[in-house]
Amino acid sequence: MKSSIFSRLMSAITPHSDNYFILFNNLADCAVRASKVLAMMTAVSEDEKFEVHFAEIRKIESEADGYTKEILLSLHKTFITPFDRREIRELAMALDDIIDFMEDIPQSAKIYGRSSFTPEMVALAQILLRASEKVRDTVHMLGDMKNAERILRTCEEINLIEGEGDHVMRAGVQRLFAEESDARTIMRSKVLYDLFEEAIDSCQDVSDVIHGVVLERI
Repeated sequence: MKSSIFSRLMSAITPHSDNYFILFNNLADCAVRASKVLAMMTAVSEDEKFEVHFAEIRKIESEADGYTKEILLSLHKTFITPFDRREIRELAMALDDIIDFMEDIPQSAKIYGRSSFTPEMVALAQILLRASEKVRDTVHMLGDMKNAERILRTCEEINLIEGEGDHVMRAGVQRLFAEESDARTIMRSKVLYDLFEEAIDSCQDVSDVIHGVVLERI
């Protein structure tokens, strides 16, 4: 009888570690889905398609918020976690930030006036997609430390992709100030470049958290 009570108690306070990894996987999948839609959005100029893509990104962002909230609530309800609580929170927030910045891009484009994205923005959207796919790969491997070497290698690849993004962003801003004189266009483009940079940087933030988690567990 006592053993049964103890088992029920431990079940109540001990999380199912798999649940955290499932939620992280769901968040990473959302990032890839949103980045694919964003890449399609930047490649077309029709307002109707823009609105369809924007609506899809908003839907994905809302789904991701649900997963993030579930992770954060679980931290308050459970006693034992698969790794450090601070790192769980940081990883969840960094994954959520990727998608939040993706949503901010079309939102800001609408606020400052719809127009086509620059070639550099199209390139940044593709870089963001690549970074998101690498993030998904690392997150999906995180539940098994047999993947430690592959995870660390993929984290390095994310860092290299982030560097590519910096290069393209600087080239775009340089061309913007060299060729554009309209203040509104300059403001709009600079805001969008910054948001693309933030989204790609958030991928590196995820990489940094995972890199630390892996090094502590091997």
